[in-house]
Amino acid sequence: MTPDIVGKIFALSCALLWAFAVILFKKSGESISPLGLNLFKSTVAALLFIPLLIIMGSPFIPAEVTAGDFLILIISGFIGISLSDLLFFKALNMLGAGLTAIVDCFYIPSVLILSYIFLGTPISLVEITGGIMVIVAILIATLKIPDGKKSEKNIALGIFYGTTAMFIMGISIILMKPVLDKTSILWVSEVRIIAGVIGLFLFLAFQRDRKTIVRSLLTVRNWKYAMPGSILGNFIAMALWVAAFKLTSVNSAAILNQLNTIFIVIMASLILKEKFTIRRFAATILGFIGSIIILIF
Repeated sequence: MTPDIVGKIFALSCALLWAFAVILFKKSGESISPLGLNLFKSTVAALLFIPLLIIMGSPFIPAEVTAGDFLILIISGFIGISLSDLLFFKALNMLGAGLTAIVDCFYIPSVLILSYIFLGTPISLVEITGGIMVIVAILIATLKIPDGKKSEKNIALGIFYGTTAMFIMGISIILMKPVLDKTSILWVSEVRIIAGVIGLFLFLAFQRDRKTIVRSLLTVRNWKYAMPGSILGNFIAMALWVAAFKLTSVNSAAILNQLNTIFIVIMASLILKEKFTIRRFAATILGFIGSIIILIF
């Protein structure tokens, strides 16, 4: 089996595991707040990445990085994990796993726009078309309330949280790219996660219900879904993501990773019993195709 095939298997496995992790996070949201869940999964990932760095022989402080690089990664981790992931979990609670997966397709157009603004990367007409398809997919999926349990206000707020999360994540990626180009992906990931955890602890300190949040995190029965979700989504899937980009082409890995959108919608229907309507199916396919168009061209 060639490295390219192995890389593609890793990318597909990453998409599948992340989809399952999102389902677990949705279940965890029934007993843990978005802030608490983000703090839990980020702390677990930070602790698990330390032995992985040792096994991979990655230095804890690479010689090629500067103080400025550290600062950039701290900012990237703060906005990309403390803020973006917090908004993601809020959207997940409000929209459900299926709709959140469709809204998350906004991530790729966000990176496209930000790359153009900050890195000067040109945008082709085909890429613009793909971005429009993603936005239309989100509108198709969310303009009509999917079920009676979700109010119009919650749908609108969930869309706002989800799209903002993807846009902020795009900014964090643009920020870290210069550092990522010259050092270990695993090391960059660990620094960002640690920065995110510190930021989340700062958020927690200013919460009036911080004692309740901490209590929910220390309640072992609440780990039933949160712990496997954290290990699968923020550790194993991340490791597979890194390996996929190393062994196969960037486009191949990214396209296979984007399959998580379809996996999440299917799992949300089968496991969480969320409605799987023709409208949602059409939005899922349109959003996926729009993302693939951007990635390929």
